[in-house]
Amino acid sequence: MEERLEFHKPSNQSLDQPLIVLITNEIWAADALRMALTNNQAQLEIIPRNAESLERAIRLVPTVVAVEISGLGTEGFELLGAFARDETTKEIPCVAMLPLPDPLKRAAAFACNVEDCLSRLNDSDEIRTRILTLAKLGISKMRECVLDKEIVELQTRLKDRSHLQTERERLNAGLIQLGANDKDFLQIRLDGLVRIGLELNKVQDIHLLMDRILSEARKLIGADAGTLYKRENASLRFAYTQNDTLARRGGLGEPPRFSSHMLPVSENSIAGWVSISGEGVNIANAYTIEPSSPFQFDQSFDRSTGYKTQSVLALPLRTSLGRTVGVLQLINAINSDGRSRPRFSETDQALLSHFASMATAAIERNQLHESVIKRMLHMAESHDPIETAQHVERVAGIAGVLFEEWGHRRGLGGVLFERQRDLLRYAARMHDVGKVGVTDSILKKPAKLTAAEFKIAQRHVLIGASYFQDEPTEFDESSLEVLLNHHEKWNGTGYPGYVHCDGSSILDPVTNQPKLGGKRGDEIPVFARIVSVADVFDALSHKRCYKEAWPEQRVLDTMRVESGNHFDPELISIFFEKLPLIRQICDLNKEV
Repeated sequence: MEERLEFHKPSNQSLDQPLIVLITNEIWAADALRMALTNNQAQLEIIPRNAESLERAIRLVPTVVAVEISGLGTEGFELLGAFARDETTKEIPCVAMLPLPDPLKRAAAFACNVEDCLSRLNDSDEIRTRILTLAKLGISKMRECVLDKEIVELQTRLKDRSHLQTERERLNAGLIQLGANDKDFLQIRLDGLVRIGLELNKVQDIHLLMDRILSEARKLIGADAGTLYKRENASLRFAYTQNDTLARRGGLGEPPRFSSHMLPVSENSIAGWVSISGEGVNIANAYTIEPSSPFQFDQSFDRSTGYKTQSVLALPLRTSLGRTVGVLQLINAINSDGRSRPRFSETDQALLSHFASMATAAIERNQLHESVIKRMLHMAESHDPIETAQHVERVAGIAGVLFEEWGHRRGLGGVLFERQRDLLRYAARMHDVGKVGVTDSILKKPAKLTAAEFKIAQRHVLIGASYFQDEPTEFDESSLEVLLNHHEKWNGTGYPGYVHCDGSSILDPVTNQPKLGGKRGDEIPVFARIVSVADVFDALSHKRCYKEAWPEQRVLDTMRVESGNHFDPELISIFFEKLPLIRQICDLNKEV
């Protein structure tokens, strides 16, 4: 008998007990939260995902809303967007629940302003921790709203002099509670600090992590703006930057947070001096620094933007071996209500040192990660003359161009989308590392392979994918996805087909028999479809041990003919639309 979900009417709720509302039509999502949450930790209400979900959720007044996202439709994303737009629900923390940690669905969910994404692969302890952390935030916002409403009502009633004394007493009680809420809010920030520290051991992609470190530091300490510089040889790069004043003034949404602007490492600037000396700086007014000071304030940014920098707190990012890898700098101290304050305190400086340690650990880990990737690529290059450094960079660059346009056509953008693009570029660089497990006599054969030899060569997709199947991170998942599937074809004639990384068959859930043939159409992950276009175009355009480079027109004719056969037709349309940019990428990465 088919198992059915049970939907409950809300029970009485207090401001001290979280109410988690799950909107789903899937058993797995309900089971995941039921297993993670006990009755004494939070109430759980489950309602169906349909046209009435938003209205029912509003009536329940939830602390956290979780929306299950399954299937090919957009209903779940539309519901998340409705929560973000509705005045009564936009402050409620929302969570997207995915059956699998699909990078594109995560990006689309975060574009709908969710606070977190969970999947059925997360264990119960992790789900519990992440949901209850958001519940603290939800309760704090709820208390804040209740108090604000009471204060407005109080101000109205104060006009009646007969109630003056009574209402003064209620106002004092409200202000005392507001103070308690501020403490709760600070505790949530501290909990966030611990949470970020734990996430450092799980997140491979540095961009979102560093951006979040900067954002959390500004929230906890109180800063209008901030910059995280990365040291690259003799320069500091404005790698991550945030500025609330400029964002509001622009009126066009959030400005770009990742930058390639470089600053010389010298004692002429505050960040340069901090990088050289390894000492922190905490000043009240950047424009009144004494001429005898070992550093001065570079006013060029203020002049070009019209921004006014005053208080500055900057700390070096130093590794355990004493090497400076960057600088973390906060600008213009503010109170919790957004009003400016004279300067950053000593407590602020002590707290910022924790964030500086996190950022340093993230940079070190990222550099180690990049070093491992480069070693794998060097190993592949020495083993297979086809896999040159220029080839993998061209494939990665072309893949990034195709993915950007593919995403823009779907309205995707922002920091999370950039993160997915970076994951794809990493995975594209790794697309053929599995060839290190194929014998040289096959890889370097200057003639067409026999059927038996081609069968052996095909195993490189399984060998490569197996490198990334244990304890997967988002980077591992993206790389496995590309390595295993980038030789599949849109019409189903590619390889390796429906198999696991060990070569064992995937069974059809209906017949319980092995699924035959290759994956086709949308069954092939989009990252792999993109890399397939980039890889084939580059392989045809350049010399190989078994062939000469084809003339460009022959290559383009082949790409066009294979639309709908080998390649996703939409991606071929994008390919020709972006051909001038693709040619630039190829020119920048010519064979040496």
